[in-house]
Amino acid sequence: MHAVLTKIAKGITVCYSEAFPDQNEDYFHLFYIGKLFIVADSYCMNPDCKCQEAVLNFVQTYPREDRKADSFMIRFKLNGSGYRIHDRGKFTRREIKAIVMHFTADDMLLELLNVRYKEMKEKAKEILS
Repeated sequence: MHAVLTKIAKGITVCYSEAFPDQNEDYFHLFYIGKLFIVADSYCMNPDCKCQEAVLNFVQTYPREDRKADSFMIRFKLNGSGYRIHDRGKFTRREIKAIVMHFTADDMLLELLNVRYKEMKEKAKEILS
């Protein structure tokens, strides 16, 4: 938890799996047009911040190939009103838009991201008290 506390102090988002390491579903998996992505969700843990965003890091994996993973990162608004590209990697804006639209097509995902956001804020209060 020391690493999490350091990130909170520096204002750096913390990955959900870092704060809750024993979860079975700590990363999301996305299959899109024959491509496999692992999606890590990170959140601001400053209990006073009302940012209402998740940082989503999409990492395209190549399970049977000896290739380095490609990735991109977005800041996703938890009210569903959109996102901002933080790092494009080797992906075009059009590719990112299509992948994000596919990932967020199910309303249950937005609910889950909001639940995780609240869990992270509560965890921060617990760590800081």
